[in-house]
Amino acid sequence: MGLSDSEKRAVRNLIRAKSDREIARILRQSYHLLNLNRRRHSNISHRERWMDYEIRLLGRIRDEELSKWLRRSRGAIAARRELLGIPIFAPQRSRWSRREIELLGKRPDPVVARMLSRTKHSVQSKRHSLKIPRCWEGSRPWTPAQDHLLGTMSDQELARKLGRTVSSVRTRRNERTKVRFIKTPRRWKAAELRLLGKYTDADVARKTGRFLASVRNKRIKLGIQKKRRPPRLDLPPARL
Repeated sequence: MGLSDSEKRAVRNLIRAKSDREIARILRQSYHLLNLNRRRHSNISHRERWMDYEIRLLGRIRDEELSKWLRRSRGAIAARRELLGIPIFAPQRSRWSRREIELLGKRPDPVVARMLSRTKHSVQSKRHSLKIPRCWEGSRPWTPAQDHLLGTMSDQELARKLGRTVSSVRTRRNERTKVRFIKTPRRWKAAELRLLGKYTDADVARKTGRFLASVRNKRIKLGIQKKRRPPRLDLPPARL
């Protein structure tokens, strides 16, 4: 049995006043099916239609974050906001208290951000500006005796000696000392030089454990001709 004219007008007014999800819940219809039906009978595309709650959020949240919430592009958010004359969201920066600064480096940055109701980026920026080392949760603390060994030997040797990772030793050395290791190129041995031109550059790189570009540059510098691979002969299959 179809709807009467008065019922159709009531449903039409309901559609204009309610959102798709509210209408689907009232009519006990699938939201995706209802949304598809509305898009078919609408002259405005789904991406161009802005709901009231979407417009109310403009300028109250960062455009990047709002684009993820509404599943719209950042450009579409900014264009709609500028069209309505809504200024961009610019939160006021609150000063850091002494108690907040004392927490930096004592706990991981995400934990401190949640404790202070600040963003992770602001916590990291403040910690870097004060040159406070990062806190690694669950990591072993460094002793003064271990800090004295930083820079006295290679990071690999010190990592094996202390039972730590190379990256942790390198990070600690860069934070606590001014020692910077400059990696010098490995010298070419006479046996390695005799391989140039005798084998292909790729074969020499595998035999010597060097980069292909390093082998090529060394061969060109010494004026050694390139070793070419013999042409591949496509022989016909043997007859049985």
